[in-house]
Amino acid sequence: MKRIRCRSGGGDRYLCRSGNNEWRDWPNLPSELTEQIASRLLRYDVAEYLRLRAACKAWRECICYSSDLDSRFRPRQWIMLSKGDGTRCRFLNLATGACVQIDLPELSGHHIESSTEGLLVLREKTSDDIRLLNPLTRALTNLPPITAALRSVSPDWSEDWKTACPSRIVYAGISDETSPPTVALFMRGHLWNIAYAKPGDQRWALVDDKGWRTFPNRRVISDGELLRPRLVPVVNDQSSHMIWHCGILRHNVVSYLVPANDNHRSLLMVRYYSSLDHLSPDEQRRMKRRKRTTLLKLPGDRPGQYRWHQLEVFKVDLAGKKLIPVENMGHRAVFIGDVTCISFSIQRFPSVYGNAVYLGMNSHCSIACGVRHLNDNRIEPRLEHVLEGGGKAPLGLDKTLRGPERIVPLARPCSLEEYLVCHVGFKYGIKD
Repeated sequence: MKRIRCRSGGGDRYLCRSGNNEWRDWPNLPSELTEQIASRLLRYDVAEYLRLRAACKAWRECICYSSDLDSRFRPRQWIMLSKGDGTRCRFLNLATGACVQIDLPELSGHHIESSTEGLLVLREKTSDDIRLLNPLTRALTNLPPITAALRSVSPDWSEDWKTACPSRIVYAGISDETSPPTVALFMRGHLWNIAYAKPGDQRWALVDDKGWRTFPNRRVISDGELLRPRLVPVVNDQSSHMIWHCGILRHNVVSYLVPANDNHRSLLMVRYYSSLDHLSPDEQRRMKRRKRTTLLKLPGDRPGQYRWHQLEVFKVDLAGKKLIPVENMGHRAVFIGDVTCISFSIQRFPSVYGNAVYLGMNSHCSIACGVRHLNDNRIEPRLEHVLEGGGKAPLGLDKTLRGPERIVPLARPCSLEEYLVCHVGFKYGIKD
């Protein structure tokens, strides 16, 4: 196709000639047709929508653009794989396999605390202001300072705490049931709590202790609307057994919710037990004798000794509030970690195993096991990583490690698996 530019009284016009020598005036497509094309691209991927706007000034003028929290423009399928020393980051689309590097000067002076629906949750280092950044559209949404809310989980929160333990915001979420949308932050310190706010609010509201036990909890917000933060139990059979690990009392079982498909309309739960204490001795013996089992047999501290763990995968039945065991996930791979959990089809990523669960770096379950294959219960050791300053990276939790960027892959260039196990385990992923 040949493309020429001609000048006229209305400015430059671009004419394209197709293979049959017919001229097409693409910039002057009917606005209704351009809008329909843009709408279809937006449903597919916001990045394609932005490319259409960038291709032609005439198209850009007739295509709408939103700089707020409009749900249509959230890059849900995009994840941040890595961050360099400056503000340059690498992003991957889990649905299409597209990978881009983007320079984000908006990151300067901020901590990346979490992400939700592709948006980065930033905390300003000095003021504790929270901002949501869309890395593709570069739209920035301002929210109130989180300082007071952080003191609810760490009463002695101060400048010293910011330096020693900068991360207290663990997860984030957005609810479109209000206008503008409500942003919720799950915070963990000496205590746990949830803070929520909307753009334009003066402060973050907190879910108090009674709210945890008696949801739904009614709260009236500034514009007179009624907001009812709710914790909805997914299942009611969570084990309450506790164990000591790294000098900290922790649950023997950790459950991870993972999207079951690309549209995020159904969920999987991966449940990991660090021991078999939740089973009776008879149940343990029966499960160890089965050919198809959910148990993991790993080498112990001494030759000839073994440690037993359990890893199960369920489909979440939200209507029935029950879990349905899953033995085959087809062509999907699941990555679980303490920062986030992801799943995707390996048809775009042939180097990743399908029907397998990958265990993220430095998480509750990042022991000697790195991958569990559901089809034959085969396990593989985790990928080799080292401390950035030298030395072997520890297995599992290590309270002496302050910065997640201190653990890096043993060798470069990194494989996609290494990028992804670090993405779900560390807030900044791999440091490029």
